[in-house]
Amino acid sequence: MASDTREGTLRLAGRRVQAAEKAAPPRHTIRATPVIRNVYSCGFPQAALPPEFSKRRPVIIVSYKNSLTGPILVVPVTTQPQPGNAWAVKLARNPTPGETCDVWVVCNHLYSVSCQRLSATHGLVPRLTVQNSVLSMS
Repeated sequence: MASDTREGTLRLAGRRVQAAEKAAPPRHTIRATPVIRNVYSCGFPQAALPPEFSKRRPVIIVSYKNSLTGPILVVPVTTQPQPGNAWAVKLARNPTPGETCDVWVVCNHLYSVSCQRLSATHGLVPRLTVQNSVLSMS
C-alpha cells in the first residue's frame, strides 16, 4: 500500500483512481425521515462483488419505522430484465421522474443502508402508489 499525502488516502499498488472517484459531485443528503414506499437514489459501494448491487441506483424504502440516524431497509430497482428470478417484481410504471423504461424491484436483495447514502431522485422523492405498483411477477 502507498500513501497519497495530497489526498490523504491509501491506495493499493497498481490501482488507478477512476475519474468518477476523483471528481464525484457532492450529493445532498436527505433532510426528512424516509417513509415506506418512497423512492430514493442510493449510492451502493463500488467495491461490491457479484451478485451484489453497486453504483448509484433507485431504491424503494421498505422499513416503516425510520429515522435519519438509523439504518433504513431498502430494495434496489433495476432496468435489467429478471426472467429467472421469482423474487423480482416488474413495476407497471417507472417511478423515477422522466424515465419510461421497464423496471424490476429485486426483492431478494434487501439492504440496510445509512440515510447518508440516500438522495432525492432528480430532485424529487416519488412514492409508489397503486398506479405504478406491481404489474406482474417476472
